Amino acid sequence: MEVKVDIYVNRMVVSTDGRSKTVTGEFSSQRLLVGGFNIAVACLKTAVKELNATSFFTLRKPTFRIYPRERTEGGLSEIEERTLLEIGYSAGAGKVEIIVSGTAV
Repeated sequence: MEVKVDIYVNRMVVSTDGRSKTVTGEFSSQRLLVGGFNIAVACLKTAVKELNATSFFTLRKPTFRIYPRERTEGGLSEIEERTLLEIGYSAGAGKVEIIVSGTAV
């Protein structure tokens, strides 16, 4: 299963199988799209759970495709990439792909 995660300032839009869920939280800082790691993970977990994108009964974990939609001027630093990867894995992904401006990182 694939889960698309669009990340905006303090908002995530998570979609899978034609369904979507928007969650909000104070996870962005003045400079960073994700400045509050634990809050971002909690937001993503909430959306994934409500969409039933992960289940105890499924053997395969979903692939998360994360699209940072704001604050990506000049690309992402290694730290920002790692943060997005860890958010995905912490929310239950088996694989995480980060896509910036149509290009996988």
